[in-house]
Amino acid sequence: MMNTDERMLEVLQQTLTRIEELNARLGHIEKDLTSIDKYQTNMDHYARAIEAATENNNIMG
Repeated sequence: MMNTDERMLEVLQQTLTRIEELNARLGHIEKDLTSIDKYQTNMDHYARAIEAATENNNIMG
């Protein structure tokens, strides 16, 4: 039978392992959010370019 110190150490090791797993998952989420943010910025840029081109076309037409 384990003593209290051994049990506490085991629980702390399991907790640390879980924290490391969650940290890795958060890292992936952060990368995904950065990619989404860049994509949205690009789409906004393209939308403004299309809008400007359409306005120029309306003026010339």
